[in-house]
Amino acid sequence: NDPAALTEMLERRLNHHEWPLPNLIVVDGNIIQRNAAKLALMNRRMTIPVVSVVKDERHKPKEITGEKNLIEMHKLGILLANSEAHRFSIKLHRNKRGKNFLK
Repeated sequence: NDPAALTEMLERRLNHHEWPLPNLIVVDGNIIQRNAAKLALMNRRMTIPVVSVVKDERHKPKEITGEKNLIEMHKLGILLANSEAHRFSIKLHRNKRGKNFLK
């Protein structure tokens, strides 16, 4: 359940009161994932803008949804952060899969 996992991750992150709050939250997915993030923030009465990066069938960014002025100001940063997150998660998955394969 991707939206529930996203909500749980955000709730865990927001429980760390010693960490500064982000100025913008970027999620990977469509309106469903963006709404899950907004709901997690709304439940905590927080107003942090949320944008989502929608991918095409080849996993390339197709569009960014959210507040247009934020997207225009931060488009490159949003795409770079999304790309880095993908690179990190793919590397982690490949490392885990490789270790389990050898057992």
